[in-house]
Amino acid sequence: MLVRFNVENFLSFDEKIEFSLIANKERRLSSHIVKGSGINILKSSVIYGANASGKTNFVKAIDFSQKVITKGIDKLNPVNFHFRLKKNNLNKPSIFNYEIKAGGKYYSYGFAAQLNELKIIEEWLYEIDSRKEKKVFERFINDSGKHEIEIGIQLSTKAKKRFDVYKEDFQNSDNLLFLSEMNRKSINDFPEVVGFIDVFNWFDKKLTVLKPDSKYAGLNFIGDDNEMSKTFNSFLNVFQTGINNVTSEEIDLDSFDVPKKIKEDLTKNIEKAKAIIFVINGITYSLKKTENNEYKIKKIGLEHLTEEGNSIVFDIEDESDGTQRLFDFIPAIHELTKTDSVFIVDELDRSLHSKLTYGIFELFLKLTQNNESQLIATTHEALLLDLELLRRDEIWFVEKNKNQSRLYSLDEFKVRNDKIVSKDYLLGRYGAIPIFKSFKNVNF
Repeated sequence: MLVRFNVENFLSFDEKIEFSLIANKERRLSSHIVKGSGINILKSSVIYGANASGKTNFVKAIDFSQKVITKGIDKLNPVNFHFRLKKNNLNKPSIFNYEIKAGGKYYSYGFAAQLNELKIIEEWLYEIDSRKEKKVFERFINDSGKHEIEIGIQLSTKAKKRFDVYKEDFQNSDNLLFLSEMNRKSINDFPEVVGFIDVFNWFDKKLTVLKPDSKYAGLNFIGDDNEMSKTFNSFLNVFQTGINNVTSEEIDLDSFDVPKKIKEDLTKNIEKAKAIIFVINGITYSLKKTENNEYKIKKIGLEHLTEEGNSIVFDIEDESDGTQRLFDFIPAIHELTKTDSVFIVDELDRSLHSKLTYGIFELFLKLTQNNESQLIATTHEALLLDLELLRRDEIWFVEKNKNQSRLYSLDEFKVRNDKIVSKDYLLGRYGAIPIFKSFKNVNF
């Protein structure tokens, strides 16, 4: 679970901002929290703000730092990702810090990076509880200009020898994270370093970022996973899309009628992605690599019923933008109900009706009462500003102040639970709304 996230000197965030999912003391909607040892964590949150206020930059900060951890900063291109409206910020590090629950324990993990040079300056991992912090490791640049690692946990003799070699090899590793590199080594046989594994796996397997332009996440399961196929059909029926069934037709890759170069590009990309969705001539296909290293290609279709009761299959591209957007959320909700996952969704309401957006949150909160999943979304949909749906501490705002984005919670305003928050928000009582100049002098 995500407990807290801090970022500074990244895009529109100059000074450090903090996003917290630690619940306040109110007793309302207690099913929205997961109780821990001395800490209660919220399962959901919505973030509001005017256009260009910094909502998407907040999501980008999480997406970027996750990719640095799982892929490496050298695979990215963070030129001009620092806060550019202060000249000196080019040479200041950008800092990202997470507090998370992973493997049943709480950790604080973060790093500082000089983005214009693709360099990691500092890195740290602490195990935390209600009383103290325990250092797992710290990484810094010493007086000789080399990277030094301090291990804070007790290691066995065998593990210490192994880690001493890793630390020695790491001294000139400007663009590598120690956490990531250790998870590429053989450390599974050392139980004392489980924190390294659990924290990395949280970023790699538990955290998912959905952007507004993401396409059809989860369609790879159609035809392979009966439960997922049933889930798709059930949700599409609940949301009244008019789709009777999601179909898949398996095609032999050798006989797939596309140019050889396209086939080569597809199979080359799948080495990295494991499974991909692509569209050719308006038809959607799924290409997957099996455990036996065989390529499996499927044509995806959506079955509608005619007035006479016959079925006709449409391509996904023929459906509305809202229906296509649902293909992101259905597998997301399915995964949230089955596993302890964290989904960050930018522009949750894009192409969706207000009641459908409301229904997604309502459904998530209903179906995940027995697990530790979280749904965090940016949105403009004022219908979600309903204190019967969400708690005060689940509602956040982003606004620009002197070209810097700042983040704050509705909980700071101490509003009554019977308040019509959506009305007050649109009246500007909480900030984070567009402010227009007069249109009188605008001529075309």
